[in-house]
Amino acid sequence: MSQSFAGQNLKYLRKLKGLTQEEFAGKLQIKRSLLGAYEEERAEPRIDVLEIVDVTTDQRQIGKVQELACGFAGGVGAFASMGRIYGLMMSESDAKRMVDAWRRANKWAVPYWSGLEETYMRAMRNKGREFSVGRITYLFDGLHLWYALPSGRVLCYPFARFNEEGDLTYAKASWKPAADAKEWPRARLWRGLACENITQAVANDLLRYALRQLDDVVLHIHDEIVLEVPEADAEAAAERLVQIMCEPPPWASGLPLNAEVAIMERYGK
Repeated sequence: MSQSFAGQNLKYLRKLKGLTQEEFAGKLQIKRSLLGAYEEERAEPRIDVLEIVDVTTDQRQIGKVQELACGFAGGVGAFASMGRIYGLMMSESDAKRMVDAWRRANKWAVPYWSGLEETYMRAMRNKGREFSVGRITYLFDGLHLWYALPSGRVLCYPFARFNEEGDLTYAKASWKPAADAKEWPRARLWRGLACENITQAVANDLLRYALRQLDDVVLHIHDEIVLEVPEADAEAAAERLVQIMCEPPPWASGLPLNAEVAIMERYGK
C-alpha cells in the first residue's frame, strides 16, 4: 500500500471508530495537525505511525473492498455497491476519495486498462492480425476474438461483434437464453472485464501448475488446495504444499506468491 493511499484509510478508520482528529492523533502519538496532513495527503504517513493503528477484521474489509472494486476499473458506483455487500457504508465524497487514492497508489492500473481496450479493439478492426499488450495477445478471426495468456493458454470471446451503439459484444454462452430467443444472450466487453478475465485466468493457471505437482489432493476450492494425508505426515505435507504454491512456473518467473496453510481433521475455513 502506498503511503498516500494509507492516509485515506486513516481518515476512514478514524470515522469508523467515531473519534475526533484530536482523539485519534493521541492514540497514534502524533499531533492533530500532522494527522490532518496525512488525511488530506499533504504529508506521507510514517511507517511507525501505521504500525500503531489497531486494525480490526471489519476494518480490513475496507482494503478488500478497495481491491475488489477498484482493481478492475470500477469507479465510485462500483465501490459503493461492493461496500454495501461487505457492510461498508460511506458518503459518495468519501467513496470518491477512496477510488482516487487507490488509482494514485496503483499508477499502473489506468494505462493497463486503456492498453487492453485499445489492443482488443485494434484486433477487432484488423481481422487475422495479432496485437499484443504486455504479455497478452489478441486476434480476431472474423468470428471469435481470441486472446493468449502468458502461460500460452488461449481463451475466447465467442461470436464477437460491434452492436449498433458501437460497443463490442460477445455471446454469453453460460447464460440460459429465453425460450423465444433466437441466439445466446450477449455481454459487453469493456476494459474492466478484460482485466478481470485475464487476472482470474492467470490465477487459475497458477493453481493448476501447483496441482500438477502435488499428491494426495482431494479437492480444490477457489484458490485453496486440500490434501488428505496421514496425521503423522501432516507437517511435512503442509511444508511441501506452501513450497509448491509459492514457486511460480517458468512463464511467471519472479512473480511474488504467498500461501497460508492450516492442518485440521476436517475441512473448514
